Amino acid sequence: MTHKTLLFRCVLGLLGMMGTIPTAHANALVADLSKDQIRVASNFTGEKILLFGAIETTATQGASDVVVVVRGPAENFTLRQKKRVAGIWVNAAALTLGPLPGYYAVASTRPLDEIAPVSERAKHEIGPENLRFNLLEDIAQKPDSAAHPDDGTQAEDGALYHDSFVRIKSQQKLYSVDPTGVRIIGARLFRAELTLPSGLPFGTYITEFFLFQDGRVIGYQTGELSVEITGLEHLLQVAAHDMPLLYGLFGVFIAGVMGWGVATLFRRV
Repeated sequence: MTHKTLLFRCVLGLLGMMGTIPTAHANALVADLSKDQIRVASNFTGEKILLFGAIETTATQGASDVVVVVRGPAENFTLRQKKRVAGIWVNAAALTLGPLPGYYAVASTRPLDEIAPVSERAKHEIGPENLRFNLLEDIAQKPDSAAHPDDGTQAEDGALYHDSFVRIKSQQKLYSVDPTGVRIIGARLFRAELTLPSGLPFGTYITEFFLFQDGRVIGYQTGELSVEITGLEHLLQVAAHDMPLLYGLFGVFIAGVMGWGVATLFRRV
């Protein structure tokens, strides 16, 4: 079954559901994913997912925009600043930001700054620049200027490291913004296709669908996407986390066997 056929059948069902939703509840849109689980094996090179839905036209007056956000599991990230000392690059400062999603993608019907003002986007954390985070660093590890938050340098450092973090994640294809990634089909249907890279963090992903009109959110729906590791990699991951001692001993055993095998082979040669 092709994505287009799947989209058509699912949207027909969604439209039927929307007809039974009371207006007081009117969510203004109903949305879903082409799949809610992705299994990652050793040959995983990426995956495409289709996000689609329908807009309740009775809840909208005039033109509207759809924004789709997919965010991965949140964790803390440590960034290190490089400094040149006596001709050698060394780590000069470290700053930990968090919690921030390991994966973050935004798709919309048009550029975000044309859909809503910064305040509205920041409220819903739409756009990498609007992701909220905390500074979790040890002040002693930062430059001397960062030890005096009253002079505003701590906030400046946080913004600088955050921009660097977003740039690194974008280079890894783990952060993306597609200003034309959502297509409106007719007056009620929409679809977006996201390509998930091979280096995905594992865990539960949150999908968010926003319906905007006149710069404000008038409809919202959320869902989940699970990214799981399978096969031998899954067994090794479980062993490493749940049985670290046994995992370490097994690694030493394998290394010893391989060393013995190579030595035996060379003696025979």
